[in-house]
Amino acid sequence: MKLLATMAFATLAVAGTASAVPVFTAGGTTVAGQGLVSSVAGATTIDFNSGILPANYTDGSLFTGTDGNHAAPPGDTSLYLSAGISSDQHTPVTATFNGGLSYFGFYMGSPDTYNSVTYTFADHTSTTLTGTQLATLAGDLPNGNQAVGLYVNAFAGAGSKITSIAFASGQNAFETDNHAFISAVPEPETYGMLLAGLGMMGFMLRRKS
Repeated sequence: MKLLATMAFATLAVAGTASAVPVFTAGGTTVAGQGLVSSVAGATTIDFNSGILPANYTDGSLFTGTDGNHAAPPGDTSLYLSAGISSDQHTPVTATFNGGLSYFGFYMGSPDTYNSVTYTFADHTSTTLTGTQLATLAGDLPNGNQAVGLYVNAFAGAGSKITSIAFASGQNAFETDNHAFISAVPEPETYGMLLAGLGMMGFMLRRKS
């Protein structure tokens, strides 16, 4: 079993069609029974262990273990999310974050050429990583080796926000777990507008009193 547990073992900057350049790294922290989790400080993790798909996820199916249609990521004995074309799987599986994220990470197993993940940004542009690019982050081949697992980190870049992540697979399957995210900090002008609005409310209340 090969887990990439060293943060930033490899880094990939992909311009895609986004206005800011997102940065992708591989590396996480090993946790018994979970495989790899995010090493990024302040991240909130979705581990799917409740057995209920979060409301902001569409078309996802949860599984445990390994069969002919999906395989648990290495070291992961818990529930995981899978995208595929049969066995109650769907593609793509999309996670939407309307407020935007500065960071999103996920654990994946057995990278294949037919896997891909697409990040959409607040300006409606997007960047797609192929299964080959994902495997390259870990220094591996996209050959479906079920002993290979890696944690993929995406950083939106200055002034940019990730608003959705779509996991797609042309065959069975694309298995992920331990999704982690950090909400984007509002831009300074957003704070300015908020403060201006609060000031106007205070002015109106004073006039009314």
